[in-house]
Amino acid sequence: MTDTAKRIVMMMSEQGVAGLPRNYELFYEAVTGTNQELSKELNRLGSSATQEDLDKLGRRYFAHHHGEGVFEEAQSRITSQIKSVLTLLRDEQTSLQRYGKVLGDTSEKITDPDHSDGRLLNQIVRILSDATDTTIDHGKKVVNSMNEKSVEIKKINSELERYKKLANTDPLTKLANRRAFDSHIAEVHGDKKCAMYSGLIFADIDHFKRINDTFGHIIGDKILSYVAGILRNTLGEEAFIARIGGEEFAIAQKDTTEQEACEAAERVRAAVEEKKFINNKTGIDYGPVTISLGVCMGSEATDSTELYRKTDQALYASKNSGRNRVTRFSEIPAGNGKAFKDWLLYRKK
Repeated sequence: MTDTAKRIVMMMSEQGVAGLPRNYELFYEAVTGTNQELSKELNRLGSSATQEDLDKLGRRYFAHHHGEGVFEEAQSRITSQIKSVLTLLRDEQTSLQRYGKVLGDTSEKITDPDHSDGRLLNQIVRILSDATDTTIDHGKKVVNSMNEKSVEIKKINSELERYKKLANTDPLTKLANRRAFDSHIAEVHGDKKCAMYSGLIFADIDHFKRINDTFGHIIGDKILSYVAGILRNTLGEEAFIARIGGEEFAIAQKDTTEQEACEAAERVRAAVEEKKFINNKTGIDYGPVTISLGVCMGSEATDSTELYRKTDQALYASKNSGRNRVTRFSEIPAGNGKAFKDWLLYRKK
């Protein structure tokens, strides 16, 4: 067991925390300092943390482990608000029915020749005035309550949107995750014209296992985050970027040519190669860090599964040819390179 793992297990044991994978992930983030806000919140809970407290943090920071519970809770809250709204509407309906009855009764009295003296008319006016004021006051209360319910439902929807974003985000790199990427590619390939002018790039950090074995997983995680930052800064808004595996990234581009996709891949490759991965405190150089990339155009594939497979073949060719390079699928000789992965994990049923 590594020193980090020992510290995590010891901390969880001292605080009486159950050895669940989702709890371990929380304490891993705290021990490694990957997420400072989470670390502060765990410290505030201290030894008094209950499983419910930990799961609340998990829902906030690691939505991918708590999806079912989040949706169930939101559904329950929305259902409760809708029931309240229906109750308010029924009360309002009853109030209006009573008011209607008062109007009906007074109308009969006013039109009755035997009840036309001034005293009775004054009484009728007073009854109508009181009934109207009561109905108006009740209506105002209903409107205020409806507004409150509306605000609460909007708040729940906002929380669900936040959860959706978290559920589609890789917690380490803050890039889109594999689920979000599969969904994006499926959407692109749902439009044949859009698919024809789309490009897919796979990038893989070279010798990443060696980095982890030499410097440890904490440094490996930092390098993954640095590379993710380079991808974001180099490509900006022109591409959909995701972390799709351990040290693997994917870049999807729309309205592009093969040449433009390859130029984007080359910019990324050069930017990673030029980056100095040095610990400023200790002076330790974690490099050289390089990446290999494969490029395939949507026009080369009949569907997203084939596009994944062919892009993976291009990446495999880059790895097999010495790494730290970009390979186009269109340039691979027939029968050269293999792809063993079933890329489409989140295929639609």
